[in-house]
Amino acid sequence: MAEDLQYLMERIQKDAVDKAENDAAAIIAKAKEKAAEIVKAAEAEAQAKLAKADKDAEAFTERSERTLEQSARDLLLSVGKNLQDMILNLLSLQVEKSLDESTIKEMLLSLAKGYTAHVEVDFSEDDAKKLASFVTGEFAKQLSNGVEVSSDKGVKYGFRVKLDGGKVTHEFTEKAMADALSALLRPQLAKVVNAAAQAK
Repeated sequence: MAEDLQYLMERIQKDAVDKAENDAAAIIAKAKEKAAEIVKAAEAEAQAKLAKADKDAEAFTERSERTLEQSARDLLLSVGKNLQDMILNLLSLQVEKSLDESTIKEMLLSLAKGYTAHVEVDFSEDDAKKLASFVTGEFAKQLSNGVEVSSDKGVKYGFRVKLDGGKVTHEFTEKAMADALSALLRPQLAKVVNAAAQAK
């Protein structure tokens, strides 16, 4: 009987050890599986973060390049505008210098050949005083229907000719001539600025 008891105890002990070993093996297998899942998830998260970092870096680089390109364009436009303003100011000064008394007289005599209606000539206040006798004298002789001289605060240099009671106006003021010349000049300035932009 003692042998049976001994056998039974050994058997219980062996079963308990086998169960414990099986449980331990299952726990270890689960732990290994869980660890593999954690490692896999960590690797996937790391890859996602690296991909996002690469994408963010690429987007930042693109934004930086676009910002630099825009800044370069803005600078070119600003330089072009400043250059245009400077040239137009110089042009305006040259036109003012060119519109001296003798030039205005020559221009009026040339224009008189084409006028058959009554003419009104507007000058600056100073030029109206200086040129009134010329206009009512030598210029009027070239016309068939008379002339009237007046001053206009809107005229600084040069003159304005009005026909048909002011319905038709010919501008020979410094502003009109500078505008006409600058209209010819602006496309050339635009070409210079565009050529500079293309050469970057």
